[in-house]
Amino acid sequence: MPTRLTSGTDARAEALHALNILDTPREERFDRIVRTARNIFNVPMAAVNLVDTDRQWTKAEIGLPGPEDTPLEEAICPQTVRQGTLLVVPDASEDERFRNIPSVAGDPHIRFYAGQPLRAPGGEPVGSLCILDTEPRELDDREAKVLADMAEWVERELSLQQEMDHAAEVQRVLLPRTVPALPGYELAARCVPSAAIGGDFYTWHTLPDGRLQLHVADVMGHGIPAALIAASVRAMLSGAAQFNSQADTVHKAAAGAEQLLSDTGSFVTLFSARLDPATGTLEYVDAGHGLAFIFGGDGYCRLSQSGPPVGILPDQRWDLHRTVLEPGETLVIVSDGFLDFFPTLEETLQQALAAGLPALPPAELVARAISFTNASGQQDDVTVVALRRCAAPAG
Repeated sequence: MPTRLTSGTDARAEALHALNILDTPREERFDRIVRTARNIFNVPMAAVNLVDTDRQWTKAEIGLPGPEDTPLEEAICPQTVRQGTLLVVPDASEDERFRNIPSVAGDPHIRFYAGQPLRAPGGEPVGSLCILDTEPRELDDREAKVLADMAEWVERELSLQQEMDHAAEVQRVLLPRTVPALPGYELAARCVPSAAIGGDFYTWHTLPDGRLQLHVADVMGHGIPAALIAASVRAMLSGAAQFNSQADTVHKAAAGAEQLLSDTGSFVTLFSARLDPATGTLEYVDAGHGLAFIFGGDGYCRLSQSGPPVGILPDQRWDLHRTVLEPGETLVIVSDGFLDFFPTLEETLQQALAAGLPALPPAELVARAISFTNASGQQDDVTVVALRRCAAPAG
């Protein structure tokens, strides 16, 4: 019967699983640590191993077979986790606990092992940073301190991953979770960051007078800084829209974000629009975004820009434009992540037309667009929003 790790409580396994790192692909940030450990300690092998209830899983290694599952009874790191302190085995072939495990009795003929426990943010032991040699040896006090310091490096990376996962969840919550009821219209959108979190966002809501307010924005940069700025700008836009015209919504939100953008050296491209469902009239401001289009039976038209991105010039005001979304037409707004897949914007649009995307219902249009970016190797945050005014009934 396979061995199970029973020391501690379920909290240890829960803490490991909460890290969301088991069975993930190799990452340079962990590979760098094991390379450094091998060089510092002059050993042929080093690894970051995580210990689940019934297996040891290798996140990073050098000199070993590669990321894999190992039964607990065939590994040394589970013992490190059980005792919760540094484990040094000068010669595993002379240690009755380990002499018969495959990696000691056979290839790679491990003799020396030193493992420093890795702890989750809550303090639970979840794995080990270990160094290994094919020759017996000892670990002096100075080396033990260095190994402990390097284990803290691994722990910081594990903690960062958990924080990024939590941030990604918060960012997902900030996106609209429902679609406003707009008789005669269909609306859909997706936002997929290139990393755990990103700087793109979209949001929509119905105003008290029944009009639809829609914002699509792209903050310069990626990751946590861009995501924090995006959350701030989103809140300013949503708050301003409740009490101001379409033009004033953008102007007041931009004024509110001016200091933040100046201090961080950032800017935001923004498409902000207000739709009157009864008439299809669309009032919009395009602040340096330039990627809003209306698709119809005759092809497409690109909506006009109103000025530079938010944060480029102080006290900037943007022109308000108006158009009408006719029955059968679809408003599509994307972020510039879509421009990475073809040499020009024109070719991007022609490919979309050739694939028949604009004729699809918005939900399917969005799904296919995102599927294409995933299959093509997404390098940037990508967002797509589609708003279709349904064709008038025949007769």
